[in-house]
Amino acid sequence: MKRPIRTLKRIILFFLLTIFMLLCIINTPWFFVSSTTSSTDYSNWMSENLTFDQKVIDIAMLGAHDAFSSKIDIFSPVYNNSADGLMQGFTGRLIKGFSIRQSKTQVVGAEELLKSGVRYLDIRLSFNSEKEEYYTVHNYFSSPLTEVLSEINLFLEENPGEFLILDIQRVYGADYSDNENFDEIYNYFDETQILDYAYQNNVKDLNDISYGDITENSNTSGVLIFSKFETSSNLFWSYDDHIRSAWANEDEFSKIIDFLEEEKETIQNNLIYQNNLRIMQAVATMEMSLPGILRSFEEWSLLGRARSFNQYLLDYDNLTFLLESMPIMMIDFASDREIIDQFMDMIIEFDT
Repeated sequence: MKRPIRTLKRIILFFLLTIFMLLCIINTPWFFVSSTTSSTDYSNWMSENLTFDQKVIDIAMLGAHDAFSSKIDIFSPVYNNSADGLMQGFTGRLIKGFSIRQSKTQVVGAEELLKSGVRYLDIRLSFNSEKEEYYTVHNYFSSPLTEVLSEINLFLEENPGEFLILDIQRVYGADYSDNENFDEIYNYFDETQILDYAYQNNVKDLNDISYGDITENSNTSGVLIFSKFETSSNLFWSYDDHIRSAWANEDEFSKIIDFLEEEKETIQNNLIYQNNLRIMQAVATMEMSLPGILRSFEEWSLLGRARSFNQYLLDYDNLTFLLESMPIMMIDFASDREIIDQFMDMIIEFDT
């Protein structure tokens, strides 16, 4: 009788140890990718290659999806209003290492992204009540907004002839019709002097603005700022009226390409979209389903999956045709030294 009991205890112990080891593996917060960027400095690629008459809406450029998530780590607090339910509460703490691997989309901050050639920045914000200030966020709090905007301002000061598109894609918890909510965000941009470079929305229609207009023929830097706030401010453009950006919400690479091909056709058949900024959302998103979670282990992290998809995209024969319809190519891991030079060579050749 004692032997079966001992055997059962060993089986239970082995089972518990196996579960423990699996949780440890799942929860490992390592990313296995480098933050080293290209040896080529692309800080002035626009001023060195664009002509003054090129229309802003037709200029190809690299965009960073969830641009400011590089500071997310195992100690980052979860933001419940944006995070999936599995990332919250006890379950969220149990699988936090796994969750942050699926939340971190970039490995460097504004300075290095801009140096890598990125000119379109996808910004997600939320108020961090513990720090009493706005932070960038992607499931977890990442960087103080003041820090991000200060780096952007420094780049604009030091690189006349470059222009940026700042897409305030989402402000979690904000009422877009509330003036006080807008004023809070406005003040961050004002205090960091970003607004000194803002091209106003009452000068020209978006589809008429040229590179020479926004940079005063390369004598200064410029920014176009887009938000979903309902505001009369001339310094902020309406996102809904001026940006076409459709998301595949897929993690299978071939399905993402199929979606982008469909989006290309949609834009080609719609004159309104053609006069807007057109974003190619070239990102692979982990599906919060059993098949999606299992596939996520193949690349270990969202960054690993981004590296694979970015190369898959570069190898796609019809990428140039996609770029003609969607010139702003928004990707994850936009500073990856293994692909950035290939992307920038293609973009510069397209624009010239």
